[in-house]
Amino acid sequence: MKILPTIGPITQDTSKLKIIFKYSKIVRLNASHNEISWHKNIIKKIKKLNNDVDILLDIPGIKPRTDNKKTIYVKKNQIIRFAYKNSSRPNYISTTKPLPKSNKKNKYFSVDDGKLIFKIIKSSKNILIGKALDNYQIHPKKGINIPLSIYNNEEQKKNYLKYLNYFKKSRFNLVGLSFVQNHKLIIFLKKKYPHLLFVSKIENSEGLKNAENICKYSDIVMIDRGDLSAEIGGDKLFDSIIKISFFAKKFGKPLIMATENLENLGKNISPSKNDIISLGFSSQVNSDIIMLSEETAVEKSWKKTIDWLNKFIKKQKKIKDKNIDKNIFWKTVDLVRNNVLVVFTKKGFMFDKIFKHNIKNDVIIFTDTQKTKSIAKFYKNAKCIMTDKFNNQNISKFYYENIKKNKKIIFKNNENAFLITISFPKKGSLANTLSFINKKDF
Repeated sequence: MKILPTIGPITQDTSKLKIIFKYSKIVRLNASHNEISWHKNIIKKIKKLNNDVDILLDIPGIKPRTDNKKTIYVKKNQIIRFAYKNSSRPNYISTTKPLPKSNKKNKYFSVDDGKLIFKIIKSSKNILIGKALDNYQIHPKKGINIPLSIYNNEEQKKNYLKYLNYFKKSRFNLVGLSFVQNHKLIIFLKKKYPHLLFVSKIENSEGLKNAENICKYSDIVMIDRGDLSAEIGGDKLFDSIIKISFFAKKFGKPLIMATENLENLGKNISPSKNDIISLGFSSQVNSDIIMLSEETAVEKSWKKTIDWLNKFIKKQKKIKDKNIDKNIFWKTVDLVRNNVLVVFTKKGFMFDKIFKHNIKNDVIIFTDTQKTKSIAKFYKNAKCIMTDKFNNQNISKFYYENIKKNKKIIFKNNENAFLITISFPKKGSLANTLSFINKKDF
């Protein structure tokens, strides 16, 4: 796995950026926070310091956020009112966007990635009133999640285009799309901005429902566990992560695991057990990137966090390297064992690997050794062809000429076959290359 740090006020200085670049050549900017001008200046600064660093500009969707400038302190059972375009009302917290269409059966909503829970007292088009279930601090610009919400795709599109226009002269090359709900918008943006890579953030019920096509058409997929959990319910989060990661890997897309990966490390000497287990789970679902958000954007302990994560990833890699299956090549060969196999072998050491399964199709064996030819006669599906002495100086040409000479035998019943060979042959080397071959190529 690799690290994707978010640059924020705590890491914006030149000296700190240089440290960040030692850990990662990809950084993230979250346009949901700070002014547009701040982000433009940071992009210029990053590119001036290191032009090789890729920048992911994470543009906000149309999820409403609190528009408070200072932290609001809330007591348990206190009634809190949110309103869009009603900030003049007394005791109302203004929101940055209209409230989304939601399920009327909802009993609760949350603020700040599901951390602050409120019981719904009243919900209408632009007003949301709730009762706090505990004592809270509502920090500025925190997202409001109403479970099972559906966001207006046309408004979402306008919002994406607005932000991309803001930054049209800035040198970033990846775009994070918040609250992606279907693949059509991704296709539109990829056609309009072919020079950019799009990172689709699956973080609500509609996005989850359409996860397969979103993963198919995206360049990169991000699982935002905070918003996703708040939108669909924490009890469904585990299965949802497995579902999204499966589709991402089905289409061979890089997978970013985001939100609260090491948030506890900023407050403690070491990560919590849950943090470590969560990182292990991210590895198991084949995540490519671990994203750090507040951990490197606003936390004073950002250096400790990124350093710890870097060491953790390196340690996991060493463990995996030690456990590499020496038979992994032959497990790959197993996947094609019911197709015609073409084998070049001197001493037949690979026979036990090939024939330990119930081979249904022919195995065409090329050898320059009589003993090997004799052994081959005992295998029911094997046909052995003697060659001149193997030419290790130009082995590719040797393979090609022998296949061409015997293509009628190899491709008797099929247009395709799989070739098992040794690349860079030397004394004692074993088969290490599996190639797809087609009759037309010979």
